[in-house]
Amino acid sequence: MAVTGNRRAVVSVQSRECSPDLLERLSGSTLFPERPVGAAIVAVVCRGGGSLLYLTAPRMIDADRQVDYFLGLLPQEPVDGRDPRRDRVAIGSLDDSSPRWLSDKLLDPTNPAATRLRERVADFVAAARQAGDEVTLSYFEPSRNLQDYAATLGVPGDQADAGYIPLGTKSAGRDMFRALGIEVPAGTPGCHDVDTLAEAVADLVLAGRRRLVLKLSSTAYGAGMGNATVDLTDVTGTDRAEVVAAVAKRLPGSRLVDGRLSWAEFAGLIPDAGIVAEEFVEADELRSPSFQGRVTPAGAVECVSTHDQVLGGAGLTYVGSSFPADAAYRATVVEYGLRVGRYLVAQGVTTGDYGVDFIAARRGDTYRVLGCELNLRATGTKHGFVMASHLLDTVPDADGRLFTDTPDGRAERVYQASDSITDPSLVGLAPARLIDAVERSPLRYDHTRRTGTVLHMLSALPTYGKFGAVCIGRDAADAAELMRATRALALDVAAGSA
Repeated sequence: MAVTGNRRAVVSVQSRECSPDLLERLSGSTLFPERPVGAAIVAVVCRGGGSLLYLTAPRMIDADRQVDYFLGLLPQEPVDGRDPRRDRVAIGSLDDSSPRWLSDKLLDPTNPAATRLRERVADFVAAARQAGDEVTLSYFEPSRNLQDYAATLGVPGDQADAGYIPLGTKSAGRDMFRALGIEVPAGTPGCHDVDTLAEAVADLVLAGRRRLVLKLSSTAYGAGMGNATVDLTDVTGTDRAEVVAAVAKRLPGSRLVDGRLSWAEFAGLIPDAGIVAEEFVEADELRSPSFQGRVTPAGAVECVSTHDQVLGGAGLTYVGSSFPADAAYRATVVEYGLRVGRYLVAQGVTTGDYGVDFIAARRGDTYRVLGCELNLRATGTKHGFVMASHLLDTVPDADGRLFTDTPDGRAERVYQASDSITDPSLVGLAPARLIDAVERSPLRYDHTRRTGTVLHMLSALPTYGKFGAVCIGRDAADAAELMRATRALALDVAAGSA
């Protein structure tokens, strides 16, 4: 019998549409679209009672085992020996490990496999409509490809219109923060050639700012891979022309986060991407809190979550996060994040995820919160939060914390998330083996106690020796210990001792 009402049917295409060259260089990044599959299964199917068609390329490894694992995080009584929810989860994959966007792979008119996959999507949408379900095309960021595809399918997409992508550039973000009264690090206007950059950087040097971060302004360079650092502390003097010349001479020695790029290649990106330079903020302690928000189709702005980001690559590359952000500055992060959301609505944005990165600089006992950048898209923290909040069956309270029902009563839960648990010895490890080991161990997620480890991005294991995990604990120390023990278990499995 057809199910009617508001049950959701979701086609998920989590295409990361940054520079294809960057996707090729960033370890395992072609598998980024697979990161949220578990979170989508738990949220849409287990908690939401809906159906899901999740698209990936390249293929998920041990896909059936992965789906069963995610369904099993919230067990349900089997019917005739089988989980009845299994029929509401489908994985559609293409054998394409190229660094092209997933949306390009899906919409490729020359690939018969892509044509068949699009036919499968159309059949899924038609069946869902016949059942009276609300169908959505879910994707990671504003995308002209997927926006047009959603229109072809006759279903809504869940991100902002692609015309607003320029709002997410580094220079546009700085302009926005200043317009909203949010302090930003001292910096330059947007520049489009090295000579103009040298002139603008010289003005920072003359103002006493000599340790700088260079940021390609385009949204094509995510994960901090469009950034560089330059130390000009030995550039002295007050004659502007001399300082400009000294800066121009020193810029080619900048330290690039993307170590596979030469300065000449990096500089060659500046005319199209644009670039800004900012002071490298110094303090007794620096942290990187982030705000995740959403603009609803009704034009309302919602606070979804806050995190403290874990950064690698000279402190410029996202590798993980802890939830929630520290109470010392969480309220300020929320206030500023909502301010940004209202700005987006005023610019015409009518739906979609957005993230705001901040710098929290501590001097003594006081934190100063500065705007860093706007991400007009979902962020790397989204899948961990979706997984944790739906497993816990709760939403953040007014203070941004998660409380859930446990055998001991109402209790708080926090988590650590990482996309980069990595070691060369993990290369060749099958996802199913690691899943089996975690499920046999005390680390497994316990849906009664509502603590434990949940794995993700498992298909990166065999080739890249890399996987992700969300570790839900009673407090920060508990979550950190779960993360440490999860990595140790993976290494033991790879060594054949677990």
